[in-house]
Amino acid sequence: MFIMFLSSIPQTTLILIHLAIIALLIAFVIYNHIRLKRIILRYEQQVLISQMNPHFVFNSLTAIQSYIFRNEPHKASKYLANFAKLTRLVLENSRAELCSIDREITTLKLYLDLQKLRFVNKFSYSIVVDESIDIKNVLIPPMLAQPLIENAIEHGLSSIESEGVLSIRYILSKPNELTIEVEDNGIGINKARLLQLKNGKSYKSLATEITKERIEKLSKLGKSGIKMSITDKSTISKTQNGTIARIIIPI
Repeated sequence: MFIMFLSSIPQTTLILIHLAIIALLIAFVIYNHIRLKRIILRYEQQVLISQMNPHFVFNSLTAIQSYIFRNEPHKASKYLANFAKLTRLVLENSRAELCSIDREITTLKLYLDLQKLRFVNKFSYSIVVDESIDIKNVLIPPMLAQPLIENAIEHGLSSIESEGVLSIRYILSKPNELTIEVEDNGIGINKARLLQLKNGKSYKSLATEITKERIEKLSKLGKSGIKMSITDKSTISKTQNGTIARIIIPI
C-alpha cells in the first residue's frame, strides 16, 4: 500500500522530500554540534573563573593562622569568615555567565582585604564607580578583572618600598560601553619582567593569559567586543611608575 502510494508521487516531489529530510538531519547535527560546543565553552569558562591561585589560598590561611598563634581570635575569626565568603562567591560566580557589578565589587573587596592581610601595610586600595552606572542591573562576566588585580599586587606593588596604591575604576566610557581600569603605582610591567629574568625566572603572567583566554572564549559564546590593554605608565611619562590595565566591555 505504502509502495503504491510512493509510486503515485511525482519523481520531482520525491526528490524534494528526500532533500528536505537530508536538510533537516544536517540542521539537527549542526544544532547539536553548536549546542555541545557552547556547553564545553561554558565549562571551560567555569574552570578559568575558579582558578583561584593556590599560593594565594595557602598564604591567606597561613596569615589567618598567625593571628591564632598571636592569640588574636577575633581577627582570625573575621578573616576566616571572609575567606569562606570569598570561596563561596567564587564558586557561585563560576556557575554564572554574568553577574551584577554590585556582586562583583563585593567579591573583589573580600579578595583585596585578604591580600592586605598577607601584605601588611604594603598597599591601600579604592574602588570607584561612575554614578551613572546602575551597579545592581548592569551585568558583566564575573571575575574578569581579578587576575589583573592579582598581577598588580603580586608583581607591581609587592616590589616597592613605599606604600602602594591600587585604584579600580568602573567607567561608562560610552553609553553602551563599560571600561574597568586597574591602576597601580608599582614598579611597572617592564621592570617586573626584567626583575623576573634577573632572578632566573622566565616572565609569563598566568593571570594575563587566563584573562586573554577568557575573552577569547566569551567571544565564541557570542559576547564579542571585549578588549584588554596593559600599559606601563613609564611609557606615557618618565616621571610615572606602575601599570594601567583596562578591560572594555560592551553592555
